[in-house]
Amino acid sequence: MRSSTQRQRPLIWTLALLSTVGYGALYYAQPLLAVATEQTTGWSRAQTGLAFTLALLTNAALAPVVGRAVDRFGGRLLISGGAALGAAALTLMSLHPSYPGFVACWVLAGVAMTLTFYEPVFTVVAQQFQAGDRRRATLTITLIAGLASTIFVPLTSAGLQAGGLTMALGILAGLLVITAGLGWAVLPGVGRHTGAKHHMVTPFAPDASFRQLVLSFTLARIVSVGTGLQLAPLLLARGEAPAVAAALAGLMGLAALPGRVLFGPLLAALGIHRLTTALFIMLGLGPLLLATTSSVWLASLAITLFGLANGALTLARTELLVGRYDAGLFGTINGRLAGPVNLAQALTPFGVGLLFSGSGSYLPSLWGLSVLAALSAWGLRAQVLDPAAAWVTRRVRRPRGRGAPDRGRPR
Repeated sequence: MRSSTQRQRPLIWTLALLSTVGYGALYYAQPLLAVATEQTTGWSRAQTGLAFTLALLTNAALAPVVGRAVDRFGGRLLISGGAALGAAALTLMSLHPSYPGFVACWVLAGVAMTLTFYEPVFTVVAQQFQAGDRRRATLTITLIAGLASTIFVPLTSAGLQAGGLTMALGILAGLLVITAGLGWAVLPGVGRHTGAKHHMVTPFAPDASFRQLVLSFTLARIVSVGTGLQLAPLLLARGEAPAVAAALAGLMGLAALPGRVLFGPLLAALGIHRLTTALFIMLGLGPLLLATTSSVWLASLAITLFGLANGALTLARTELLVGRYDAGLFGTINGRLAGPVNLAQALTPFGVGLLFSGSGSYLPSLWGLSVLAALSAWGLRAQVLDPAAAWVTRRVRRPRGRGAPDRGRPR
């Protein structure tokens, strides 16, 4: 029988710390590290940007493989190992390698991202908790990890100012080593409460409903990344003061936290399909209002709605999957969904950059992002009308004695 949330607090906090440090050291610190690297080496922004893009592409490519592995082996070795790999990547960067070596370090960091970001962490949560306990655990993790940029941007900046690039990388690597050790001590090992202990699952075969879900969340990620990237430049281009632009950009991230807190009550009131559809619509209102008004107050409203939806969608994605699949399949299925979603995240900056370069305006991309959000909401229409028509999964028990495996009922 699974432990309660009360008894599993060390696990929840360990997963939260692993996610926070993983996102902070490997993702949010990158822009500051890139500038410092360019100043140290003379490389261009295109060169540092290419290395980071390759890290994100590596993350996208490995997501399905890592998902299956966490289903089979649990989180201790993989997530703790991911933090250690991240530490190794940053330590190697501090040795000031050649440009090919620098790229290789970021590719290694991309592997670490796949092992420490939300996807494997949520798989462990799905293996360890049920229903309300799972939602509370996921909420705690995302609330803490949602502060990663708030913590690691100033921390990285302080490290750079105090001792330069080498010190900043050393601090980040050291934090990853600490969390790797903590994860090894606390996370369940192979065969302890994992889905792999009890079941052998058939290879996952996505159907039309799952493919539509992947498409909706992929489009939503494009909207999320594209809007976030262009917010501050858009406000500055409209003549807002840098302090105002920075404050509104911070509001976007801050609004994600109450969005996650409100997710539980809204889920109880609306159900997961209607709630997710509403969140996609709210997400699209952000770029739509930014495209149609120059009022700073309406821009604040747009950013607040966008941030609330963006934060809650992290939980909605998990809830949609665990409501349909056995815990022993969660990593596999979440990994299959994460691949294209993370690929979209890696390529969206290039796409919106092309649109701006070609038009000289932010309006085409903002209108386009609004349309993509509407398509995300439209894609869930059939599941809102008939949730029972969504995909099903088969569970296969390990054979005992002779004969074919016994096929269990879909959940």
